[in-house]
Amino acid sequence: MQTAFFSKVGSANRRKLSLIAVLLGTSFIVTGCGDSQAQAPSKIPYAHQASSDILSQQSQYLVNRKFIGKVQAKQNAHLGFEQAGKVTAIFVDDGTLVKQGDILAQQDTKLLLIERKDLQVQLSQNQADQKLLATNLRRVTTLNKKNYSSAQSLDELQTKQQVLTLSAQRIKTNLSANQIKIAKSSLLAPFDAVISKRFISIGEVVAAGTPAINILQTSKPEIKVGVPVALTQQLALNQVVTVTIAQQEYQATLLTKGSDVDPQTRTVQLRFKLNNNPSLINGQLAYLDLAQANNTVGYWVPISALTDGVRGLWNLYILQPQQQSSLFTLQSRNVEVLYLTQDKAYISGAINDGERYLTAGLHRLVPGQLVTSDDVLENSLALAEQH
Repeated sequence: MQTAFFSKVGSANRRKLSLIAVLLGTSFIVTGCGDSQAQAPSKIPYAHQASSDILSQQSQYLVNRKFIGKVQAKQNAHLGFEQAGKVTAIFVDDGTLVKQGDILAQQDTKLLLIERKDLQVQLSQNQADQKLLATNLRRVTTLNKKNYSSAQSLDELQTKQQVLTLSAQRIKTNLSANQIKIAKSSLLAPFDAVISKRFISIGEVVAAGTPAINILQTSKPEIKVGVPVALTQQLALNQVVTVTIAQQEYQATLLTKGSDVDPQTRTVQLRFKLNNNPSLINGQLAYLDLAQANNTVGYWVPISALTDGVRGLWNLYILQPQQQSSLFTLQSRNVEVLYLTQDKAYISGAINDGERYLTAGLHRLVPGQLVTSDDVLENSLALAEQH
């Protein structure tokens, strides 16, 4: 039995060994094939894969510029009394909203009222004199017809009547002037407004024309901004622009352009009206965003496509096509940066419209190196799959 047992064990081991030998032989064959393939020379030269794009020529580039102006009320008036006098009443204070015609302050009118009474008495006296003169004139006229009175007496009465008539007209004119003075002793609001500042107090004697109250019109505010002369030529009347006030954007329409240049800022003032009616405060800063066009031929490229050059210039790597459509040779070109944004540059130089350029990875490549482009390779694979 032991002999039979060992013979069974031996046959099982022999089968395992034969299986291992077959597997090892197969692996050697596979390994040998792999080595032979790896050692076979490649017919396609190695080319580094690079990201590229095509240059597109532009006739101009826009520069986004921001100009600072301020919000101004449409009417900003410093009101004052037209005549000297003592202030007896003030009906408003800073921030008070008023309507057109409201009384803001008042002067003492006692002397004017006394003067008015005196003129009224003079007018009554003149009327009495004219009544008496008219009676005498009728009597003398009757006597003159009967030759009981001289012509001189009649002429004197008629002349005196004319003098009294003119005197009455003068008194009436003085009464009208007195009435106007009394009316002007009250300071009235010329339009709907808000009181910006009060400069007077009760009991103060003010001279004629002295600023008493500053008011701001409450209708739609306007914006005034100074811009360079060259930029005004790119703006047309009634053009709608965007302004930023307190981090809020508003639409504004250009109303007028200034006719002279500010000697300090060398700018021309533009006046805009806000298209809506926001609640703004006079004097708030307003930021005007404008795109200034520069008519210079060039190309937009990402900043990552540029590398340092010599003498203030920059270099752009151009992909020169080879015989194989998917292969390119890098060529360095000198370019000038005309304008920079956060991630792009507008350049000009020894480059042409439609040329392919390297967009990134310039630190890993050098001029003359053989590369292949990502998008060109993808297009080639797509065509191969279609065929």
